[in-house]
Amino acid sequence: MKIIRTPDPEDPDGDELKRLGMQRALNAAREVWKLNFQLHVIRLAQEGYPFTSEDVLARVGLPNGEVGQHKNNAVGAMMNAMAKKKIIQKTGNHVKSKRPTSHDAELTEWIQL
Repeated sequence: MKIIRTPDPEDPDGDELKRLGMQRALNAAREVWKLNFQLHVIRLAQEGYPFTSEDVLARVGLPNGEVGQHKNNAVGAMMNAMAKKKIIQKTGNHVKSKRPTSHDAELTEWIQL
């Protein structure tokens, strides 16, 4: 039997846990990769067509250079950071990943804000 504990008012809420997780992912990524990622998000956005994180990765590569669980969390964190900076926004559409290693994942489609 699983015991469910009562949440403590001092516990972080879901938004705070999301923010902390993204910050941890960004801290783990190399600075040169993050700068390159930002540059290519801006370039793709300026082209005026919808794009996905996979399109950015085709130009800059994976943050850790290899596919694996929890190895590339910085990708989502970077896309969210660019949206918070008002550079891109979600189109509301999702598209299937083209990379076989992504197992047909649904990717958020982005466009310039």
